[in-house]
Order: sequence, then structure tokens, then C-alpha cells
Amino acid sequence: MDEVEKAIRKIRNGVFVITFNLDGMNYGITTAWVNRAAFKPNMLMISVGKNRNGYEELLEAEVFCVNILGNEHLEIARHFGFTAGNNLNNFKDVELKEMENGSPVLENCVAAIECKLIKKVDAGDHVILFGEILNGVDLKGDAMVFNREDFS
Repeated sequence: MDEVEKAIRKIRNGVFVITFNLDGMNYGITTAWVNRAAFKPNMLMISVGKNRNGYEELLEAEVFCVNILGNEHLEIARHFGFTAGNNLNNFKDVELKEMENGSPVLENCVAAIECKLIKKVDAGDHVILFGEILNGVDLKGDAMVFNREDFS
């Protein structure tokens, strides 16, 4: 591993599952790259790899939910990181609620933020999505910090 990669790995991120519904089907994609993009309007930005299952469907979604995971949610993070985003059984045995605008939300996440997709920016092997925050809920607990070794 070169020095640049070593330095980049010192940047700390949370662990999130991006959930959305498209044409009556729920999707979920694990990501570690979520940040606030603006205060006015209140926006988040997420980065998703173009090779991720469910990526193309996410680009078509009108709204999505950022599920913020806690340390106790490592298996959920792995589940949505390793299963196909468009796998019909992706949500099997996963408890869900629904946000105000129809996004599925993981019942046991520590917080959830529902966003309206407003912009897509190409970023090489990823796409950056900007979402205007529609609503959110702080449920309980502290957010997990991403550790690459947990997903190897």
C-alpha cells in the first residue's frame, strides 16, 4: 500500500445503508461515503460505486433514505454490502418501517434521513448523489465508524 492510500485510510467515515423503493421493490446498498453538502437548502451527498448492485435503480429513485448504523449493526452492513441490491430476498428477515415519503427505513438503525434526489455528478468509478433533506429521525445510539477490515 502506498503512502497516499495509507493517508486516505485515516479519513474516518460512518457506515450507512441507502434504502429506496422503485416500482414497488425495496433496495438497499451499504456505503461509507455520506456527508452534509449544504445547510440551505439542507442537503446530504452520498457516493456510490457504479459497480454496486442496485446502483442503476438508485439513479432512477425520486427519494432515498440514509440509514445510519450503530456498532451493533455490522451484520446488517455486511448483508447490504454483500447481497445484490436488486435481490428479491435482500430484505428477508430485515425489519422495516416507512418514512413519510415512502422510503423504507431499517427499524433498528440509530438514525434515518430521507432525501429527495436532486443532482447526480459523475466521479470516475463512483457517482455522487445530492439529496435535499425531507425529514429525519434520531432513534437511539451512536454511529458506527467504518473499518475496512470489517468488510474484507
